[in-house]
Formats: sequence, C-alpha cells, structure tokens
Amino acid sequence: MTVSTRVSRFARPIALTGVTLARGERGAAIVEMALVLPLLLALLMGILVYGHYFMLAHNVQQAANDGARAAIVGLDAADRRAVAERAVARSIDPAAGTHSVAVSETADAITVAVTFTAADDSFLRSSFVPSPDHVIRARATFELPVD
Repeated sequence: MTVSTRVSRFARPIALTGVTLARGERGAAIVEMALVLPLLLALLMGILVYGHYFMLAHNVQQAANDGARAAIVGLDAADRRAVAERAVARSIDPAAGTHSVAVSETADAITVAVTFTAADDSFLRSSFVPSPDHVIRARATFELPVD
C-alpha cells in the first residue's frame, strides 16, 4: 500500500444521508434538553414555592385582620382575646401549619399579632430552590370604640 492510497482512504468525503442527519439532530436535542431541563425545573419550583409563600402570607395577614376586627366587640380584655383567637383559628387552615396569637391592648386600640409556622411537608421547606422563611408574622391594629 502506498502513501497516496492511505491518504486518499482517510481523506475521502463521508456521504451524509438522511438517517445520519436525523441521528445527529436527535443527539443535539437530547444535549439541549439536558442543559435546559434543570433550569426549567428550578424556575417552575421557584414559582410554586414563592406562590405558596405569598398565598400563606396573605392568609396570615387576613387572619390577623379578622382577629382584630372581631376583637373590638369584646366586653373586656379577656373576652376580646378569646374572640380574637377564635377568629384567627377560623381563618387559618390547620393543615397548613401551626399558629400562635398575641393580643395587646391600649386604652384606644387593640393589636392582634399572628405567627404562623409552615408544616414540615410544605413547599416552603423545599431545598431544591432557595425559599423564604417558613415562619410568617403579621399584625393588625383596630381602634376600640369610644364609650
């Protein structure tokens, strides 16, 4: 075998058929999907986690508002506290987590502070994406009616 035949054997052009091109495009699509899919999943999980957080934060603020609004009809401080705790308990879904209520009162206003801790199986405890705090705090203040 001469040098010229060796060169010509390695230098000859490869005929690209439809099957070879299709196989190459399929491989490129798999590589592109492998690069893009983790980013897409992280984006979708971020949407779920933060959407869940904003929904819970809204619900906790609404529960504090409901508690303070309901508490202004109480006869004395103990009655106002009990009414506020019942109103908050009605407003917050017990399956979503645990909550605590603190009621403070001045001569002309009542403040209800709600602290909500998300359940262990909540999206807020996800480690796939950076998530906000799983403890949500809200407070609402209403003026007491003047006698």
